[in-house]
Amino acid sequence: MFRAAVFASLSLLLMASSPPSGRAEPADEPPRAAASGDVLRILVSGVESAAGHVRLDVCTRHEFLKDCRYSASAPATAGVTVVTVKDLPPGIYAVQAYHDRNDNLSVDRNFLGVPTETVGFSNDPKIVLSPPTFRSAAFTYAGGPQTMGLRLRRFFP
Repeated sequence: MFRAAVFASLSLLLMASSPPSGRAEPADEPPRAAASGDVLRILVSGVESAAGHVRLDVCTRHEFLKDCRYSASAPATAGVTVVTVKDLPPGIYAVQAYHDRNDNLSVDRNFLGVPTETVGFSNDPKIVLSPPTFRSAAFTYAGGPQTMGLRLRRFFP
C-alpha cells in the first residue's frame, strides 16, 4: 500500500540535510501468533475531507517506509477517521498513514517526489524535510485491544 517509491526519491534528495542520529534503532522481536482479540484502533486526525480513504500500514523496522505486511483502511471522515487493524501480533511497530483522496491506492506526489496528499506517522514525529526514522515513530503493541492516535499533515504546508 505505502510504496517504497513514495519516500525513496525524497530520501535521496534530502539525505544530505538529515544528519545521522547515532542512536540505535529498536530491535525487532519475533512476533508471536496473533490472537482473536489483538486489535489496534488508530484515531487518525487531520483528515481534510470525506473524499477517498485513510490508508495505513503497521510496519516492523525492516518494513518501515516500504510495503508492510499489516495494513488497513477506512472511508475518510473529515476531522477524525478510525482505522482498525485486526490480528496484529504483539511487537514493536511504526504506523505510516495517508489520506488517499482519489482512491488510487498510492500516495500522490509532486515532481520532486514529495507527497501532495497528507501523511502521518505514529508518535507524530516531524516530517518537515524528510520522513521520520523508525525510532521516532516506533511504539510497542502488547496485544489485545489498544487505541492510539496520529495526525496527518503535509510535508510542506
